[in-house]
Amino acid sequence: MELREFLFAPLGRQTASFAITAREKGILSGADRLKQVADELGLEVTWSAPEGYALEPGSCLFRAMGEATVIIQAEEMLLGIIGKPSGVATAAADFVRRARGRIKVVCGAWKKVTPEIRSELRRAIATGGAGIRISDEPFIYLDKNYVRLLGGIEPAVGRARTYDSKRVIAVQIRGETRPVAAEAEAAVKAGAGIIMVDTGRLEELATVIEAARRGGWREKVKIAFAGGVTPANLEAVIAVGADIVDVGRAIIDAPLLDLSLDVERVSL
Repeated sequence: MELREFLFAPLGRQTASFAITAREKGILSGADRLKQVADELGLEVTWSAPEGYALEPGSCLFRAMGEATVIIQAEEMLLGIIGKPSGVATAAADFVRRARGRIKVVCGAWKKVTPEIRSELRRAIATGGAGIRISDEPFIYLDKNYVRLLGGIEPAVGRARTYDSKRVIAVQIRGETRPVAAEAEAAVKAGAGIIMVDTGRLEELATVIEAARRGGWREKVKIAFAGGVTPANLEAVIAVGADIVDVGRAIIDAPLLDLSLDVERVSL
């Protein structure tokens, strides 16, 4: 007999109710998967909060009933399903709140995690109110490797425009072949509509924006910034004048939201 079966044998088919509560303020994500797994375990769900539910310390987000062995299984499975996504959603929501509509907050770092959890984290970012892509319009993103393989910024943008001239072309700028401002100007002249200054250096973002103003193309493009963005330096990014900020680890590496599963009542 397996250990848990032995320990809980005296309970027979008795059931117990339990609740999952938040120990800290946050945003729930993973609600659909939570309910699905609970159903698969055979739990009788009596309350399940929806995706995006705002949590305060002590908030109940899920309540169900089941036999003892199943409840122990649930504790091992259910908290893991919502802990990380809820932490990511909470971090995304914090950046969006801080931005107050002055800059578009996106997080493309979900592409860098293992494929098994990409969809959950992508959903979590969106639940927190941040974007999962740099543009809401159809676009083509040319990162540093596309630019290198295609022989430079101008030929890369030109090739992309040949594929579909109606899509917005976004180009990652890193100052690899010339100063970032010169790379940005070259990208715009070639037809790019979004310039991603992916250096993490605010002074380089500033030089690109100044070059755009002097060159008369500031209103023609969106300028994005990425690299080491945190809550502490978000205001500085906004002050320099970026239109879009791509937050990476500060959102995707957010800690698990602190949650607890507790048995409330055993039915005789």
